Amino acid sequence: MIESLLPYAVNELKGRTALVTGAAQGIGLAIAQRLGAAGANLVLVDVAAHELQQVATHLRERGVSVIAKVMDIADRPSAQALRAELVEAASGIDILINNAAIGPERNDPAYLVAKPKFWSTPDALWLEMLRVNVFGAQLLSTLFAPDMVQRGWGRIINVSTSLDTMYRQGIGPYGPCKAALEASSRIMFQDLDGTGVTVNVLLPGGPVNSRMVPADCGIEPGDLIQPEKLAEPVLWLCSNEANDVTGLRLVARHWELALSVQERLTAATAPIAWPQLGAQSHIPAAKA
Repeated sequence: MIESLLPYAVNELKGRTALVTGAAQGIGLAIAQRLGAAGANLVLVDVAAHELQQVATHLRERGVSVIAKVMDIADRPSAQALRAELVEAASGIDILINNAAIGPERNDPAYLVAKPKFWSTPDALWLEMLRVNVFGAQLLSTLFAPDMVQRGWGRIINVSTSLDTMYRQGIGPYGPCKAALEASSRIMFQDLDGTGVTVNVLLPGGPVNSRMVPADCGIEPGDLIQPEKLAEPVLWLCSNEANDVTGLRLVARHWELALSVQERLTAATAPIAWPQLGAQSHIPAAKA
């Protein structure tokens, strides 16, 4: 069910255009609602056609400018066609939220209790998760980052998961794919550092009340992190106050609005991909 847009930070993002993938439900929907409430124009992408059109209709009824596209984010021709359409409409992407993913429930709806073995995952599902969960974010970032660099302002936020989820037994390909996305995010951050385009990773900090945690997992919906919890830090990361905030992984569960911004950053963030573990390889100096 789509919640009413909150009268929060109205027009803070007026004039900005945000592309949100996996926007028809769960985390993507919550983020889209919050960005729309802040005045952003929205480009919403999902493979669930009916649900996506419902979301677009509700948001438009609330005065939000919405383009809705049923699209496979890992299909290059489709992604290129979307960019070409936006260029034609003079609507560049300022904010890219790479949220769409195939979840562990596709492998087993009771994965948190059944803990299926790694050899039980079909090859086709493994490869599709790699394609969507990793390459999809890479592809869209590749297509839209250069435009952001040219304008001197942009945001890329990749939705990831906790370190212990990445290697949780029973999680199947989902965890390793998110680990790959995190490593990729650090490369993006380093390549874009100093351009005005920031790259940060957002994670819930636990299982979220969404389709990825079916009832078969045995957790009450009220005990899960609610998707709206992730929308709060996204809005801040997209604000001008966060122009110099890049290269961080942010745990939404620890982002408390009652704290000052600096206290929130201290409590909820760390560098992307754990460089604090120190260098673990020796690269010989290249000869000229």
